[in-house]
Amino acid sequence: MFPLRARVLTLCTAAALTALVSASPASASGTDAPERLDIGRYAGDWYQVAAVPQLFELQCKKNVRAQYAPTARGTVSVRNTCTTWWGSTSAIGGEAKPLDARATELNVSFVPAAGGGYRHTRDANYRIVGLASDYSWAAVTDSDLKSGFILSRTPRLDTAARDRAAASLQEAGVNPCTLLITRQDGGELRPKQLC
Repeated sequence: MFPLRARVLTLCTAAALTALVSASPASASGTDAPERLDIGRYAGDWYQVAAVPQLFELQCKKNVRAQYAPTARGTVSVRNTCTTWWGSTSAIGGEAKPLDARATELNVSFVPAAGGGYRHTRDANYRIVGLASDYSWAAVTDSDLKSGFILSRTPRLDTAARDRAAASLQEAGVNPCTLLITRQDGGELRPKQLC
């Protein structure tokens, strides 16, 4: 019981400290920042390789994944899953709405709207600030720079690609040292700081 309590406390503390980290906003103008997102190519399975700890992932022990698919409405369906500390699967469905023609800034919502669909705001809570030319990895944050995620098409991302993704986050204003490696079966099995 104590180890689980200690882990939760550690994650909560890390999340609180992350919120206090000051980062100066920068434009996503690095070499890996996408000019425009091809939603069809971005669709599919993504593995979370590293992330700034978030309260909504406290129940997740490992195998954090996202599945994206374009919809007929011009949005993207979102299904996030993970393996919990108790061995069960946690899943939530939502929708991402592109906020501009480039589609590199989106609002992701998991709150259903009356009459169908999801409630969206103009807040870019999903900003793609780095993307491999072959769409094999992505670096994602939000407009307030309070989150940071490195995503990969595979459970393990090689060090060079992970470093490029981390550099994309840093160019955008996110301190990559606030990210923790995410446990993935077939990938990293021990959480640790990215740097």
